[in-house]
Amino acid sequence: MLKRFKDLLNSFLIGVGFGATVYLLFIAFGVEPKATTFNVLSVLVISGLIGILSLIFDVVEWPYLVTLFVHFLGTFSLVMLMIWINEWPIWQSFISFFLNFVGIYLIIWFIVKLKLSVSVNSVNQRLRERNGRHK
Repeated sequence: MLKRFKDLLNSFLIGVGFGATVYLLFIAFGVEPKATTFNVLSVLVISGLIGILSLIFDVVEWPYLVTLFVHFLGTFSLVMLMIWINEWPIWQSFISFFLNFVGIYLIIWFIVKLKLSVSVNSVNQRLRERNGRHK
C-alpha cells in the first residue's frame, strides 16, 4: 500500500515538474501573459494528474503503441479540461494549438525515453562491474 502511494506521489510530482516547466516557458515567451493563481494551481494539479496517468505504462500489459495512444488521448483530454476551466482562448487557432501540443508531447516523451535509457545503461554498467568482480 505504501509503495503504491509513493508511486502515485512520485508520478504526480514528476508530472508537476514537466507541467510547471512548460507553463513557465509559456509565461516567459508571452504565450500566457496573464497568469493568475487559479491558472497556476490548475496547471500544477492537471500536470500532476497527467503524471499519475503515466503509470498506465507500468500497470497495463497492452502493446506499447496502444498504451502510448491511450496516454496521449488521456493527456490531451486533461489538457483540454485545463483549457476549459481556465477559459483560455485556443479555439480560434485549434490546429496550431494541437500541433504545438503534439510537439510538446513528443519532446517530453523523448526526454522520458532518454532518461529511462540512461538509467538502464547505468544499471547494466553496475551489473557488468559487479559480475566482473565475482569471476
